[in-house]
This record gives sequence, C-alpha cells and structure tokens, in this order.
Amino acid sequence: MEKVYDKKMKEILIKEKLDNGLHIYIFNKKGFTKQYAMVSVDYGSNDIEFIDVETGEKVRTPEGIAHFLEHQLFEDKEASIFDKFADLGASANAYTSFNSTNYLFSSTENFNKALINLLNFVQTPYFTDKSVNKEKGIIIQEIKMYQDDPYWRSLFNLLSGLYSTHPVKNDIAGTVESVSSISPEDLYLCHKNFYQPANMDLILIGDLNEEKIINLVKENQLQKSFSDIKTPVKVIPEESKTVNKKHVEEEMNISRPLVQIAFKDIETPSTPKEIIKKEYAVNILLDILFSRSSVRYNKFYEKGIIDSSFSSTYIRKEDYGYIHLYGESRETGRMISAILESLKEIEKSEIHEGFMRIKKKYLGNYIKMFNNFSSLAAEFINYRRLGIDIFSLMKIIDEIKIEELYGYADILFNEDLMVESIVKNKQD
Repeated sequence: MEKVYDKKMKEILIKEKLDNGLHIYIFNKKGFTKQYAMVSVDYGSNDIEFIDVETGEKVRTPEGIAHFLEHQLFEDKEASIFDKFADLGASANAYTSFNSTNYLFSSTENFNKALINLLNFVQTPYFTDKSVNKEKGIIIQEIKMYQDDPYWRSLFNLLSGLYSTHPVKNDIAGTVESVSSISPEDLYLCHKNFYQPANMDLILIGDLNEEKIINLVKENQLQKSFSDIKTPVKVIPEESKTVNKKHVEEEMNISRPLVQIAFKDIETPSTPKEIIKKEYAVNILLDILFSRSSVRYNKFYEKGIIDSSFSSTYIRKEDYGYIHLYGESRETGRMISAILESLKEIEKSEIHEGFMRIKKKYLGNYIKMFNNFSSLAAEFINYRRLGIDIFSLMKIIDEIKIEELYGYADILFNEDLMVESIVKNKQD
C-alpha cells in the first residue's frame, strides 16, 4: 500500500494494486459523512473494434454494445440491483462515455456491504436471450427519445461531419439496427475481454479505514476466478486530416433553431502532459473569447446574435480533438458569420487582459473539485489513464504561458476544418 500526501491540497491518496491487477485508489476524507465508490472500466462506446487476446483475432462488435452491457449488468437473477443498494441506504448509478464505463454509489451508511454489492454485480455477468431481448426494447426506446432531442441529434450530426472513420462519431447508445443485433454471446465476449480486474479501477472517497477496506476488497476478489488473459488491444481506425462534411442541416419541431460549430484539431500533442496542458490552455482561450464576462459574448448578446444558451468548450483526447461552439439563434447564418468574423480579429491585448483572471478561475475549480466526490472520481480516472497524477494538475495549469494561447488562436480556428450543424424548425 502506498500513501501519498499532497501538501498544497492537504489531501491523502492511498494506492494499492491487487494480485489480479485491480487498482484501488482511496481519497481519505476525515470528518466527511458522505462516502462514494466508483468502479471504472477502461471500455467505452469508441471501443467497438479490438483484438481478442484469447484468439488473437480482430473483433468488430455492434455500435452501442458498451452502453448495452452497462444496462444488462443491472439485471440480476433474483432482485433489482438498484433495490439491493436502496435497501442498504445507498444510491447507485452508472454511465457510459466514449472512453469508459462507470458504476458508482454514494451512501452515509452500510458502505462496506454496498461496496461488495458493487464489485459483485459488475464482475458477475448474467445474460440470457430473455433479458437481452427485454433490454433491446428499453434501449431502442431510449435511442428514439434521444433522436427527438435537438441538441443530441445536432451534436452527432456535428461529430459525423468532423469524423469519417473515428467511432466518436457514433451515438453512445448505438442505432436501432446495431442494438437489435446484440446477442448474449456478444456481451459475454466484451465482458470477458474488458471487465478484467487489470482493466478496471476502484475509486473510494470518504472517511474510510483504508486497511480494512483494502482487505475487504482483497477477500472479495480471491473468491472469484478471472481468465488469465491480458486486456485486449483496442483498434481505432486512422482518421482523415480533413473533415467529412462541412455542413449538416435538419428540420425538427423546435421553438428556436440550434447551431453547433466545431473546428477539428488534427495536431495531437506528443505526451500525456502536453495533451492535458493543451486542453486547459485552449479552454482558457475559449473562456477569454466567449465566456459571459467577455466583450465578444456581451456584444453578440446585446445585438441578439446569441442568447444565454451559448457556450464553448474544447475536447482533447489521445486520438481526437475539437473546439465546440453552440447555442440557439433565430438567425443562424448571422450567428455563424459573426462568430467567424470575430475569430479573424482576435487581438493579443484581448487575450492578455483575460489571461490571469481566467487561469485563476481554472486553478480555483481544480481546488473545489476535491470536495465534489463525483467530479473528483471522474477527473481522477481521466488523468490516471493518461498516466497523469491528479496532484500535478495545478502545476500543469500554472505552467501555461500566454504565448501558447496566442499560437492556438492563430491555428485552431481553421475554416477548412470547420463543420456547422444546424437544426431548424420545420416551419422555417
């Protein structure tokens, strides 16, 4: 067991790796009544192709299978998994992202029993034709519901415009056709490959006795047998340096048209630290340009070009990245033109004026994150999988230089790599 104390944050992190490969991380929060646990599997909706290490063959699975598997693991032979947690006074949930699947609960009592419940249902699959067919109906309804959501529909139109081969363009839940094709055998295959202890992390947060908790988890894991295999090799197809479609437009029954704009970032930093640093730097730049305190935002707002729904963010992963601007506007063409014109006129003085203020905001958000258990667990996993110590984030943010923002302002808003996705009212 390794214990790390961060002097700046006054936080204690305990690390333990079990013989079966499971990594345990405990943030010891003395005096807190709330306790939180999350099992994170390094397997998300992007991972539809992989090399099965048992056979050595490349496997392509249906889109949406990671999300389907998350749903199916809540099916139990005897009782509802959610009811089991509720009986212990714990609140459970789960979610699938592009890059991971996460199972979690929070409680103020019966933490140890709830933790064993969490480990058991995640690591003990039970799939039948009956349960899978029942789940298909539920998820297909969920897909149809999201298809009626203008923002969700527009987002994946945007991503399919940005990317021609990368699976991030696919809806996390899959399609009606892909979900309909999923079988129990598909689910067992993915569970066998990805739900190995070595491909999972257990994050625990609260006022906990770390030695007792670690021994409890060890005993639980010794009662289970896992295939003696390595984690599968994920296969991500090589993505084009250009965009797939520059303009995507749809009509739906909405009160105000929705505009989403993205700029594809085709330059991936060479190290995990540089990936994180770039993500923070570009988001600081976007806040300077488009946050509600910016001159540009307020000018657009006063002229009716944008409304309070407008927002901006930058996504940077190891294998994809893009700048994302979105909001509602009755004059979609005017909004897009105004944004593009303003991006041609970024002054160094504008960046200089907001740089330290916005940078301090991000440093403040980092500090506050340690008291938000769900955010802390999610962010910890994101950085841990890149090989980045979460306690080093403050230093990484602090090292960002204003010259880096000048450079990103010059190169990232490339209209050749821009996609616009618009949803208009059917009556417009």
